[in-house]
Amino acid sequence: MLTVEDTVNAMLGPFNVEIRFSKQAVEDLIGYKKEQQETVLALILARAKNCLLIKPNGIGEPLHGELHGFTKIKPKHLGLRVIYRPRQETKIIMKIIAIGPRDHDKVYAIAAKRLKVFRREMSERNQTGNTHKNI
Repeated sequence: MLTVEDTVNAMLGPFNVEIRFSKQAVEDLIGYKKEQQETVLALILARAKNCLLIKPNGIGEPLHGELHGFTKIKPKHLGLRVIYRPRQETKIIMKIIAIGPRDHDKVYAIAAKRLKVFRREMSERNQTGNTHKNI
């Protein structure tokens, strides 16, 4: 059975971009209604196809403090944020750490709390290539 990553990455083949969701970001996504999930995934795909790097090399606004090196997708009409770290490797890797509410910067606090686990998980995935369950 294909995972959400497999499905999204199959669409991104021609763009030389790969998306990786942390386990917690997958859980965040699952927490939304099916229609919202589809909208969030469409926004992620659109960003991935449209230069997802941080300025000046891309369109992402850099985050600061503990989340230095991360950026966000902020669809105001949904009232949420997608926090990710872009990495230029042989292809561009979009590593998503959190999907959460825009309310009073809550998603930034959630992402900051997840940093240690996120770094370990992404490092392990670089070594093993494992993906997550389907949504």
